[in-house]
Amino acid sequence: MKSITSNCETSLRQENEELCISKQVLEKKIEELLDLQEQYKSREVAITRFLKESGEKVTQLSNSVAFFKSIIPDMRKAIASAEKSIDLLENKCQHLEDIISTKDRKIITFADKISSYTRYSNINIESEIYFSTYERKL
Repeated sequence: MKSITSNCETSLRQENEELCISKQVLEKKIEELLDLQEQYKSREVAITRFLKESGEKVTQLSNSVAFFKSIIPDMRKAIASAEKSIDLLENKCQHLEDIISTKDRKIITFADKISSYTRYSNINIESEIYFSTYERKL
């Protein structure tokens, strides 16, 4: 009986040791799983915060896009109006350049006529009254 008891005790000790080892392994795995769970929770919180911020940014961008889409027709009208104004100003400028050119030609013609009349006479046109000594020297 002693041998049976001794065999039983040895067997029980071995099983107990194996169970203790298994228990330690399970405890380590449980700790690892708890750590992983904490990491998962912190990442989940970070991702949730990021998604919320991203959603807000998407909303802001959508609002900006909608605003710019709404002002495009007004901008097109303003550009068309500006182009018409530029065309009108260019036409006026061209008209004024034509007038200036015509007047320049008339002045040249008059100057030529005057110089042909006064070519043989020594006529100097000078002002008798000067407003300053600088003008007199000129």
